Amino acid sequence: MEFFREFSQNFYPLSEDALNKIFNILSIKKFPKNYKLVSLGQKPTNVYILKEGIIRSYNIDIKGKEHTKTIYTPVITSGNLGALIKNEPSELIYECLTDCEVIECDYHDFYKLSLQHHEISIFHYKILQNIYIREESKILELQMLDATQRYKKLQENYPNIDNLINQYHIASYLNITPVQLSRIRNNYNY
Repeated sequence: MEFFREFSQNFYPLSEDALNKIFNILSIKKFPKNYKLVSLGQKPTNVYILKEGIIRSYNIDIKGKEHTKTIYTPVITSGNLGALIKNEPSELIYECLTDCEVIECDYHDFYKLSLQHHEISIFHYKILQNIYIREESKILELQMLDATQRYKKLQENYPNIDNLINQYHIASYLNITPVQLSRIRNNYNY
């Protein structure tokens, strides 16, 4: 669990006692490409820390079109937080776009630990802060940047992503069509 120890240091320095309590509720899992971590309508129970691979969250509109909300790459937390907190069925699908290795944690077990241990509570809060900032940043990017700028930012944040996942998923994440993405890529000097 050295990976988790290093991950936690990015948020809050946990004592060995706190780390050991968290280690007891973690497991390392491997999932194949196309595996659904959370299906539409499923009540999720777990959160994930992505060690290797790429995951996306998406929904499907009434016309059957997929809309990618988030692309997750290492090292980042993933999970349908809204559905977990409200204990409701997920309106998002979480799918492995590549083979993935994750650290899996039952969210409610982690939440109980955070209620019992102040430093774990602070760690939990810091993770939630990070998720909020990440989501707010994405919303602002969609509002303030044009498609080319969003693509360039994606390239900066995830070098080589074009070679790792389907162009359709990238276009969906950027909120553009695959044809628009192709034009942007052609003008981007590939």
